[in-house]
Amino acid sequence: MNQRKDNDRPKSDRQILWEQMDESLREYQRNNKALLLSSVAAGMEIGFSLFLIAAFYSHFHGNISHSLLYLLTALSYPIGFILVVIGRSDLFTEHTTLAILPVLDGRKTVRQLMRVWGLIYAGNLLGAALFSALFVQFVGMTDRFDDTVFSYYGAKMTSDYVGGQFLGAIFAGWLMGLLAWMVTSSTETISRITAVALITFVIGLGGLPHCIAGAVGMFSAWFSEGTTVGFAEVAEFLAIATIGNTIGGSVFVGRMKYSFTARRDSHRD
Repeated sequence: MNQRKDNDRPKSDRQILWEQMDESLREYQRNNKALLLSSVAAGMEIGFSLFLIAAFYSHFHGNISHSLLYLLTALSYPIGFILVVIGRSDLFTEHTTLAILPVLDGRKTVRQLMRVWGLIYAGNLLGAALFSALFVQFVGMTDRFDDTVFSYYGAKMTSDYVGGQFLGAIFAGWLMGLLAWMVTSSTETISRITAVALITFVIGLGGLPHCIAGAVGMFSAWFSEGTTVGFAEVAEFLAIATIGNTIGGSVFVGRMKYSFTARRDSHRD
């Protein structure tokens, strides 16, 4: 009975931090091939957010208002993140927060951090590109999807000026860092799914640039005929979103959470 009550208690911020530290250290210990393959899987799985967005767009865009369509796309956004986070694949924007913790604690070097970040990021982009290529081919071979969704989504991702995209990307990285923190704090799968769905819905509704989920949409628009998205637009989006996401996750969550939690522990010692 007492054990059950202990399990029902919320985790302290100290518990969350050190659980995240342990999880991150395990990622550092994985070999390059395993880390890359897990990251490729995440890049492909997150593409199902665009799949659901495209399904809603194709069936409803001519029959409902623009505002309602926008809401449906935002509601579609979490599905890929749920598949990735609950399925335990490696997503770059989670590891902007997780992977920096051992560096802040002096257990790993910046060079080791760059290896983990580099492999996960490269794998995510490769997976996103593979999913996009397959999805564009699928849309061209079926009547169930309207290929103008790629123009719609590409325009949506590039509608802000550079400054607006960059600040939005910082917010997205900040929220993804908080997502990693909340998932670790949760003890049940349902609560973890709820946390992922709520936070990524905010990202989708706010139109905040996410470097991997957004890459699927940008790659698809680039690969698809009849859009104005080219390599330059894709590269610019990825650069802005990646830098902003990294700052948001590593500074606003990783650094801040580590600083006040570790410092409080040291004062207690």
